[in-house]
Amino acid sequence: MWHGIIIMKQFNPEDYRIFECLTGSKLYGTDTPASDEDFRGICIPPMEVLLDPFMNFEQKNSGFEEEDRTIYDLGKFMKLCADANPNILELLFCPEKNIIYKTSVWDKIIENKSLFLSKKIKHTFLGYSWAQINKTKLHRQWFLDPPKRKPTREDFGLTDSPILSGDNLKNSLNMPSKIFNEKYRDEIFREKEYYLEKKKWDNYISWFKNRNPKRRKLEEHFGYDTKYIMHVFRLLEEGKQLLIDGRIIFPLHNADELLEIRNGKYSYEEAISKALVLENNFESIYNESTLPHSSNKKELLKLYLDIVK
Repeated sequence: MWHGIIIMKQFNPEDYRIFECLTGSKLYGTDTPASDEDFRGICIPPMEVLLDPFMNFEQKNSGFEEEDRTIYDLGKFMKLCADANPNILELLFCPEKNIIYKTSVWDKIIENKSLFLSKKIKHTFLGYSWAQINKTKLHRQWFLDPPKRKPTREDFGLTDSPILSGDNLKNSLNMPSKIFNEKYRDEIFREKEYYLEKKKWDNYISWFKNRNPKRRKLEEHFGYDTKYIMHVFRLLEEGKQLLIDGRIIFPLHNADELLEIRNGKYSYEEAISKALVLENNFESIYNESTLPHSSNKKELLKLYLDIVK
């Protein structure tokens, strides 16, 4: 049946695009003259790649001239959309002025975009906004009161010969203490404590060495990363529009306010408080939403198969 097919070990996703657009701040309406350009695209790999079990192509996000560009396999894109991934779902509502390439296949997907939408939007958009708030809190803590020194094994009464290490230690982190021999429980507990404290230190050092200089300036000027908080308000606005109207209108109607937030409109305490109020309002929006509880994966599968044929 497959006689004559040439298996492709390399292929260029750009050659098989069905869609690509400009995203990020230039989509939201929060861009400034200094803003970077973010590109997201979708491709349908040739059948030789789709049928190759060793390729497992899902996306390409490096090796482009553009610094921030990703091209997704259609299947990966549809799965992320059906799972209400905020960063991917927004592509379904990209305005024409932001589209730099599209084919009739993309038009067909847009005609069926309602199949992707569900009340799961509440959980994913809230989850992403919580993640931004938690990063803001953690980085503010590091900024105001950084760890003083790297933890050592001696701090936890441990020798240089761990009773558990590597994967065995990681696997034990969520195990109840009672399953271990009573003779070793206390030492295993201290190994866990050391592991967790060292991980916190490593995360801090990675942040300190690698953080974006622009973000560092925001923290130094305002006392917290205002860009994280701006994204909290953006995500909550997008999620609200989707739950109420089943769409997002770009650029966002509150883009000016988002820029003001990024430019320090609120103190840290005010920003966190206002964000939490918006998050709490999501429950009533969720209850009033007419979206189905889950995406229509049965019809989405039909759509996918019809397209790749």
